[in-house]
Amino acid sequence: MHDKDNLPVIVGVGQVVDHWDGQDAEKAPHPLAMIRAAMTLAIEDTSSSNVGPAIDCAAFIRTFPDSLREPVIPFGTISNLPQAVLAKTDLAPRQVIYSAVGGDQPQAMVNELAASLASGECEVAIIAGGEVIGAMKAAMKHGHRLDWSDGTDGPVEDRGKGEPLLSRYELTNGLGMPPQTYAAQEQAWRARHGLSTAGWRELASKMFSRFSEVAAANEYAQFPKALSAEFLATPSRENYPMCDPLLKWHVAQDAVNQSAALVMTTVGKARELGIPEEKQIFLHGHADIKDALVSQRPDLSRSAAIELALEQALTASDLKSSDIAHRDLYSCFPIVPMLAAEALGLDPLNDRLTVTGGLPFFGGPGNNYSMHAIASMVETLRNDRDAYGLVLANGGFISKESVGIYSAAAPTTWAPISSEARQAKIAERPEIALINEDCEAEVEAYTVIHGRDGPASAYVIARNENGRVIARVDTQDANSGSVLAESEDLVGKKVSVVHRDGVNFVSGLARA
Repeated sequence: MHDKDNLPVIVGVGQVVDHWDGQDAEKAPHPLAMIRAAMTLAIEDTSSSNVGPAIDCAAFIRTFPDSLREPVIPFGTISNLPQAVLAKTDLAPRQVIYSAVGGDQPQAMVNELAASLASGECEVAIIAGGEVIGAMKAAMKHGHRLDWSDGTDGPVEDRGKGEPLLSRYELTNGLGMPPQTYAAQEQAWRARHGLSTAGWRELASKMFSRFSEVAAANEYAQFPKALSAEFLATPSRENYPMCDPLLKWHVAQDAVNQSAALVMTTVGKARELGIPEEKQIFLHGHADIKDALVSQRPDLSRSAAIELALEQALTASDLKSSDIAHRDLYSCFPIVPMLAAEALGLDPLNDRLTVTGGLPFFGGPGNNYSMHAIASMVETLRNDRDAYGLVLANGGFISKESVGIYSAAAPTTWAPISSEARQAKIAERPEIALINEDCEAEVEAYTVIHGRDGPASAYVIARNENGRVIARVDTQDANSGSVLAESEDLVGKKVSVVHRDGVNFVSGLARA
């Protein structure tokens, strides 16, 4: 056995996109077939006919329908997705995993299975996932009756939905779907940088315009069209306000039909299977960090989890940010790549931050986006063999961060990296008391949530000497609605909060 035989490597990648227009129901992409197609491509990409029979571990990223508290299943239930996918393949893995919820999961699974491969717990692993949310929406719009139900069963390590990403207190008082929760953090970031809403939109749109240019040249993109910064920064029918300051195209687009898969093994097993060395891309430093609930984060304009995860991965690789040539920074909302760029010392307007085109333009296939990012990074590094690439995968509300650094160059040695010490820094932070009573507090963050006819609701997150309060704004109430008139400069202002029937409400600006 050679010294480097136990080094984990990615040896095969596959990506699939389907641009079904919703017209002919017979051509609608099937969720199971999409994932199988990506797996087939990834296995073929290894250039070895020996790989399929050798796969002893198969991990699947949890789908969007299986991630919701109340699944959206208009075309039938797939009761056991991993086994349903495997049923029509020749694969017979002894270990089958169904991941928890989160956009961090593709990279987190690579980190986990790299350790299993290096220790000999498994020899060849495949990781796969995919979504047909676009087909589901198009079929419903056109009145098609599709049948995606599948009752296949079999053993699977189902990791469930994971820990709740929002508390009852947060949900009761205004937090909720990703746009309305991320938007408040965007406002906190905007205020820290002294930007107006227009200034924030200009900055975010210039950054995302460059993302869209990458997507326009990507054959696997769902929305391959370059969009100008001016279009992205301007409210319009095609780019309507969602949750201030976010417009439609600042947000991950989930109406996609995309799948991706990776094959991993070790250097020794790759040689045994006849996989060419030029296919092999190595995982170097990596990290997995979880943050507290949004209401328990000391500074809503920053992310300790992003900072700690990036720092750990670079340190473990013995690299600096400037040593990284290629990056894919998760981009469900502008704040994530902006925070990561800050941590890495990058210029979001000039440094390239994506290899795919990002979730608003490449597409946001549920929890599986970063599988595409890793696959694209592997292809990039196969061509740029002296370079390093970094993937940042994000889950929840900047709740879970997973990082991997990759290269065609093998690390000298490899061992699993524990994030325990850095995770402890988050666990050691003092608990923030949450207020459920009448009070006055200084606004840290907020958002106005838009409906078809304008502002529909709003909430604020504020602090005082007793802790933090989250409170809804009744946009129909003259007194509390007056707060919206101050929304451009609301961060730093004091508001009065009243507590009634178990809910906090803003009653207006506090008197000076």
